[in-house]
This record gives sequence, structure tokens and C-alpha cells, in this order.
Amino acid sequence: MEKFDVVVVGAGLAGCTAAYVAAKAGLQVLLAERGTRPGTKTVSGGLLYSHGLQQIFPEFWKEDPSPVERAISRNVVSFLTPRQAVSLDFYDASFSAPPFNAFSVLRGRLDPWLAAKAEAAGAVPVYGVKVDSLLRENGRVVGIRSGSDDLGADVVVVAEGVNTLTSRRAGIQPEIRPETVGVGVKQVIGLPPGEIERRFQLRGMEGTQITTIGFPGEVEGGAFLYTNRDSLSLGMILNMRSLVDHDARMYEILEEFKQHPLVSRWLEGGSLLEYSGCFVGEGGYDAIPPLWGEGFLLAGSAAGLFLNTGFTLRGMDFAIESGRIAGEVAVEAVHAKQTGSAFLARYRQRLASSFVLRQLKTYRKYPKVFANPRLYTRYPEILTSLLHRAYFVDGEDKPHLRGLLKESYRGKASMLTLGRDMLQAMRTL
Repeated sequence: MEKFDVVVVGAGLAGCTAAYVAAKAGLQVLLAERGTRPGTKTVSGGLLYSHGLQQIFPEFWKEDPSPVERAISRNVVSFLTPRQAVSLDFYDASFSAPPFNAFSVLRGRLDPWLAAKAEAAGAVPVYGVKVDSLLRENGRVVGIRSGSDDLGADVVVVAEGVNTLTSRRAGIQPEIRPETVGVGVKQVIGLPPGEIERRFQLRGMEGTQITTIGFPGEVEGGAFLYTNRDSLSLGMILNMRSLVDHDARMYEILEEFKQHPLVSRWLEGGSLLEYSGCFVGEGGYDAIPPLWGEGFLLAGSAAGLFLNTGFTLRGMDFAIESGRIAGEVAVEAVHAKQTGSAFLARYRQRLASSFVLRQLKTYRKYPKVFANPRLYTRYPEILTSLLHRAYFVDGEDKPHLRGLLKESYRGKASMLTLGRDMLQAMRTL
């Protein structure tokens, strides 16, 4: 049986980072990816917050070809009803200047770029490989099995995404529970030259991110839009349990969303370039599976490392950081010739002291906030009704703002309910 120091399963951001770190330290590393090339099996609706990748590759955005699209300087959160929208629009010029806060990315470009870094460091990439199972001896993971081929490893890093069949078949983590998983779907829509800048009032490589809550409503979740160089990334993440309970079809909801009068003007004249879907872990801190064991580590989405605060969707920077730490711990374990659970436990300890688990722990109750059905129906209606009454002038006397607010929430939610929901959101987010 051919043997490596480290085998990494999955060539996403976590896997490529782990492979890069381990290979750069001089280990023999195999990077196994199910797709025919990195990025072909990856769907992402989030932004790449640059701080983590910059620690590994300073000024990575200067490389040619660049692995990123636009530096996000404008962040918008919108509450939608069928024909209205209330938005919080924040612009910060410093976000579009070095060292940059966040970039929009296309994973079909970013992942191959990072995989090439791992290969240049000495990792051996193997694409189009389906890992059937983890090999075990006396309870310890000692490699992987792919078809009739067995490959040995001192440490296996599993980083193959949310639907990680490898670790699930090995009994490392339980079956997916619908309430802890979102179903994501994304379209990449091309626009003519200059249209991105014109429609979103951008200069140079500035970019915009927009997240929406509400319309079409009922189903828990929201939509997103990110500006790329010459295209838009448009998609939705909806809770699986809520989709089932409402007997809803994802593609129908997305198409209805695209017809909203605010959204349709962004897309007008665009051409569909890509259409893809994926699972997104939404269980938060309390749904994180065992992160290490005898001879293995879990990183990235396979470890449930994803956070949605309503303002930010964080998965990619968590993946990169967990991959970096996994690579470092794997190097230490191989050098010390101690690849058992007791030694690899330092992976969990370092994640706990990193921003990854600190942030997830801080926001550990966030799933409860987004499971509130009023967030997707009542509150967009109250906000749009309030502002419609405030701005609409017909010659009649208007009450004070307090009176307008009462008229807006009457019959939709009580003041007590509003107060409780607001208090829960403030405590959680």
C-alpha cells in the first residue's frame, strides 16, 4: 500500500490550505479531490474576508491572474415585501483599499489558484477521485480507500464539505438533521462591460454585497447578490426543514425572487453563465461534530464551521484558518510520530483560541434568531408599511411617528412580541 505522511480529502479552501501548509513543511502530502478540477464541486455564496488568506499569502490580490473579483466597499441589508424594500446601506471607502476587508470571488478561479499553491509546495494532487471510506486499524484511521486502491497516511484531514460522506460513513459524525442544514442555490449572471459599475455606482474594482430577508417569505432563509468583475453571483440559502414543511421548491422561489421589481432591474439583460446548488451547515456551535480522533482531523465545512449573523456570511475565512491549523498540527504529529487522539487534540485547542470557534461560540444561539417566522413575513411588512406611511403625502393630516408605528404593526405583532424578538436578537447577534 502506497503511503503518505498526510492525505487531505477535498480540494476546497480548507483542504488546499492544509495541503499547502503540510507540504511546505516538507511532508509527503496527497490532495484527493472528487471533482475533475478544484472548484467544480464547490458552490459559495459568501465573501472571502481577506485577513486569513493574507497571513499565508501577503498581498495575494496582486497576483496575475488574480484569484479574487472585487473589493467589497458597499454592504446592503434589505427587507423585502412583494413590491417594496427597506434597506440599510453602508459604504466604507477604506474597505476598497489595502489591506481590504473582503472580496467577492468565483470558486472556479479561487480554488484552482490555491490548489496550484499546494502543488507548487510539493503536494500531490489527484482529481476525479471518489474516496469511499477511511481505512482503520485497531480503531485508528490509517488512510483512505478509493475503489480498489488503498492509500496509507499518518494523518487524514477530511475537508470535503458539508455533505461529508467519508466521515459520515466512518461514524465520525451523525446523519444530517434538516433543521441544521440550509439548501443553497446560486446563479452566475453575466452582464455587458460597464454595466456592473453603472448599476451599482462603483468605481474601479469596488464591489457591492446585498443580502435580503423577506420576499418571497414563509420559508426560513434569505438571498444574496455579489458583484464580480463582469458578472453577478445571485442566490439563496433556505432552511431544509422549512422547505419541507412548506412543500416549497427551491428553483421556483429563486425565480419568483428574481421577478421582484428591485431585483429584476439588477439582472436586466444578463445571461445565465452558471447554475449550481449545495448544502450549508446552519447548526452553529452546538452542532459541531468531533473535530479530531485517532489519526484524523476535520476542517472547513466538513467540521460545521459556518456563521451567519445577518450582516456577514462567514465560511471561507473559517475554512482557510481551520485548514491552516490542521496542516500545522498534522506536521507536528508526523514529526513527533504521535498521530493518536491525545496528540491531535491540540487541533481543537488551537481552533478554540482562534477567531473561528471564538466567533461561533459568541453567536452560538444565532440559529434560533433565524428560525423566527416573523423575521420573513411580519417584520418586512411592518418596516415597509411604516416608511410608506411616513413618505406618502396625500394632503391628509399625519400622526406623529409613534402613531405611524402603531398603525404599521397593528394586527401583525404585539408590542410585547416585538420587544421579545428584539431583545433576543440583540442578545444573540
